[in-house]
Amino acid sequence: EIAFSTWASNEKVHNPVCGAFYRPLFVGGFEHSTDKDEISFNVQTNTLFIDIRIPRLGQNILKGVDSFNSMSDEQIQLFARRHAFSGYTRLQHENNRPVCTRHHCIDWNFVGVPRPRPNKWYVEMNSCGNVWKEWAYAKDDFQQHYYSERWERLKRDGKGNGLVLAMRKERTEGNDRDGIIVVVGDHFSYILGRNLTGNEKEHNQSSTVDLVDEAIAKGDRTTAEKYLSIDAGHGFVSKGWEIDCALQHWKEGTKLFDENEVCVSPSNLENTCQIQGIENSNWEILESNVDYTALDKVFHIRTGTGDGIINNILFGATGKKRDVTTALGI
Repeated sequence: EIAFSTWASNEKVHNPVCGAFYRPLFVGGFEHSTDKDEISFNVQTNTLFIDIRIPRLGQNILKGVDSFNSMSDEQIQLFARRHAFSGYTRLQHENNRPVCTRHHCIDWNFVGVPRPRPNKWYVEMNSCGNVWKEWAYAKDDFQQHYYSERWERLKRDGKGNGLVLAMRKERTEGNDRDGIIVVVGDHFSYILGRNLTGNEKEHNQSSTVDLVDEAIAKGDRTTAEKYLSIDAGHGFVSKGWEIDCALQHWKEGTKLFDENEVCVSPSNLENTCQIQGIENSNWEILESNVDYTALDKVFHIRTGTGDGIINNILFGATGKKRDVTTALGI
C-alpha cells in the first residue's frame, strides 16, 4: 500500500475516465442489468476511485430503518446485497488501447482474503468523452470479452478538468480503520472500511453475503453487523458536502463533516489536511490539482452563496488541466 500511495502522489497520470459516472448497462455471459436495477456512482480521479452499487430491489423494505439495531434479520441480509469498493487505478496501454488495473484497498464483497487478482479492463471512449465502455481484459473460449459495461458521465464533474482530489485516511494504532475520499468537479464520494473489534466470530466464508447469511442463521447478529460496517456514499461539494446517496441510507441528507471542524494544513500542500468530522483523523492528499488556498475554500464552502470563485475551482478555471489525448494514447 505504501508503494501505491507513493505512486499516486508522484506520478502525473492523465486517466481518460477521470470523472463521475453512472452505469446504464452491464452485460456478461447471458445476463445483463441496467440502471433500472441498480443505483451506481463511479467517481474516478486520475489515480484513485470509489465505486458504489445499490440494488433498487428492496429499497422500500429498508426505507424505514435508521440503524442496524432497527433492522430485522431479513433486512440485515437484504442490506448485505449492497456493494462498494475503492482503491488505486493504474493506467497503462496495450495494443494502442488504454488498460486500467484496479487494486482494491476496501472491498465490500471480500472478507478474510482479498480479491484473488486485480480487476483489469480496457477503455473504449466515444468521441465526445462522455460515454465509455469497460471491456473485460480476460476473454472466453470464443475470444470474446467476459463482460462489458457502459458508463455515462454525470453532469457537474467538469469532465475531469475541474477539481480533482484524492485523499486517504492515516491509520494509527488507536484507529486502524481505512478510508478514502475522492472529488471530481462537484462530485465527491467517500468510503470507510470495516470497523472490526477483533472479537467477531469466525465463519468459513469468503464473501460478505455468504458470511452474513451464515452468521444470521447461527444467531450471530454482532458479527454480521460488524462486517456490514463499511460506510460509503456520494454527494455534492457545492451543497456543503451533503450526502445524497449512501450504503447506510439514513445518512442521506447529512453533511460528510462539519466545516467548522476542518483544518487544511498549509505547511505541506501535498501531505495532510485535518478533518475532525471524519474519524478525527489526518487525511493524506495523494492527488490534487489545486493549491492550499483553493482547497481551503473547498473545505469551507457555504451553500447558497453563488460563489464564482468556488465554481472556478470545481469546474476548471482554477487548477491544472489534463491532456485527454495523452490519456487515450493518441
